[in-house]
Amino acid sequence: MIAIWDARFSVGNVQADAEHRQVISILNEIDVARSVGAPPEVVEQALETLVRTIVIHFAHDEAPRSDHMAIIASARRLLDSWRNGTPGALERRVLVNLARRWINHMGRRESAPPSQRMAG
Repeated sequence: MIAIWDARFSVGNVQADAEHRQVISILNEIDVARSVGAPPEVVEQALETLVRTIVIHFAHDEAPRSDHMAIIASARRLLDSWRNGTPGALERRVLVNLARRWINHMGRRESAPPSQRMAG
């Protein structure tokens, strides 16, 4: 397991919390797939879902934030590395680092509706 959802991660926004939980769940799914040697198609589909879910989550923001763009870039690099057959693309430390960045992001409050969130 890369991470386990904890009520302390809740930001008080039902949609944001659901998306946060979903990303953690996908990271855990990728970790399991990696550890059991799942077929490449399964891993790639999970990585594509991870990128898509993160992009959708941050699309709620009115203005792009550098930390959000960095998380998206990290997820895309992970997918690209996997597709390119880069050795160690799915090393556990890579997944853990992305999870840490995600959890750090979750520590920032997103309780206001997307149209009322402060950028920056």
